[in-house]
Amino acid sequence: MEFHTAATGVGFTEGPVYTQRGTLVFVSVDQGLVYETTDGITKTLARTGGGPNGAAEGPDGIIYVAQNGGQWPGRRSKGVSGGVQAIHPDGTVVTLTSDPIYPNDLCFGPDGYLYVTDPSRGPARDDGRLWRIDAKTGEAELLLSVGWYPNGIGFSTDDDSIFVAQGGEGRILRFPFAPAERLGKPELHVQLDHGRPDGFAWDVAGNLVIGAITGVAPGDLQVYNPEGNLMEIISLGEGQKYTNVAISSTRTLAVTDSDNGQVLETNWPSAGLPLHPFRYSSRTNQGAPEGGKG
Repeated sequence: MEFHTAATGVGFTEGPVYTQRGTLVFVSVDQGLVYETTDGITKTLARTGGGPNGAAEGPDGIIYVAQNGGQWPGRRSKGVSGGVQAIHPDGTVVTLTSDPIYPNDLCFGPDGYLYVTDPSRGPARDDGRLWRIDAKTGEAELLLSVGWYPNGIGFSTDDDSIFVAQGGEGRILRFPFAPAERLGKPELHVQLDHGRPDGFAWDVAGNLVIGAITGVAPGDLQVYNPEGNLMEIISLGEGQKYTNVAISSTRTLAVTDSDNGQVLETNWPSAGLPLHPFRYSSRTNQGAPEGGKG
């Protein structure tokens, strides 16, 4: 599998998402910027400050960002704390809520709410929170406190479960989900072959692509089938932190190469699973450019 460079010189990259506009949006945690790239041209979409750590597209072209408040590798910025920010199409950045402490990643659910992972950033990295947030009002509900580091988050082909990366344990957990209710008891979906899971994405075949990071050896992408069995390990280079992935409806896979300050792309066998809040409309509009990420 051959990868090419879609963007370079963009710092500690994270949070890729293919938008309804047909562009690729991603964040730069250490630069405090959100970028947009298309047709080989990369531009700054917004300056968030702090540490933007994940992104999701909502209605009306608004990009929602998990803002970690400047925790590593972000940088403290005056007036910027942890929370969720909304980037409007004109580049205006608005704080939606400051209730989450150090949010990492986020996604829309089938009920139209944002779901956010919020790990603590202390040395032990052994606790965190999961939030449900009304994207219209900013009202935040704490769903769960956990004794581990929650990272990537997303909904699979069925909407009855929400999946969360359990960082230190090298797992993807499945939480039974029903709109307006508490999350059910989690069960193991994937035990990584090696490394720690960061962000992830599904394709329409139900295969899960996980960015697996390490502290010493090169990181990689690990691909699991719908039953949670390992299908393939994809090596990309010597970087330790291939942190997150997105797959477009036109079968392009993007991966954020955070160690080397770049975003890589390659052709993928299947289209990406459409994301909420566009999933249902895309079933009658197969030309829509959105793609799956976690």
